[in-house]
Amino acid sequence: MPWTSAGSTVVVVAQQFNPSVISQLWLVQHGLLGEDEFQPGCIFTDMFVQVRSRQFHMLVVPEQLQFVPNVPAGEEQDLIVDKVGTIIQTLPHTPFRALGLNFNWFLVPPDGDVAKLTRQLFFREEPALYRHFATEDAHFGAYLSKDSLGFRLKLDAKPILVPGENGPQARVLFAFNFHADLKEDSAQQIQTCLLQWDNARREAEILIDSVEPRV
Repeated sequence: MPWTSAGSTVVVVAQQFNPSVISQLWLVQHGLLGEDEFQPGCIFTDMFVQVRSRQFHMLVVPEQLQFVPNVPAGEEQDLIVDKVGTIIQTLPHTPFRALGLNFNWFLVPPDGDVAKLTRQLFFREEPALYRHFATEDAHFGAYLSKDSLGFRLKLDAKPILVPGENGPQARVLFAFNFHADLKEDSAQQIQTCLLQWDNARREAEILIDSVEPRV
């Protein structure tokens, strides 16, 4: 199947981050970035922080921290444990609430017909609700969830349009979210969860490899 990666992220949800703490000086002092590693697009304010570097992008707002690795897949876990792990260790009294490991892939319709592809993947003839959508222009998707690796794995699959050189392009987005609600020892729990990054990516890859449209 014609799959393309659509990126991966770590999201840490907190009751209240203080973005103003995460200054350029703070990042350098804690070994997260060297003085010459900041790239254009970095923004530091009291309400949000945006960090851009060659290895990662990061956004911090009062409700959450979002970390996007920008290294080969085999190097992501070490980078995440180093960078996100260090941030969590330096902010141990922050009331962390949840953690998500997110992996996104696009499934590209071979002939560009996303209606036909999603019908093959997700349409069911028996339920009455589906029969109301038994039209040529109907699009379909799915939501699935289960416990996995100490997380609640949530998969949301749906057709979307993405920008392209010749206009919007039809894709089927498979969005994997490995979600963990955090307890009182949230900082330590986050460290443990980050060490599951490679295993979570591997499980998501196994699942997308199993996708075969009905013909």
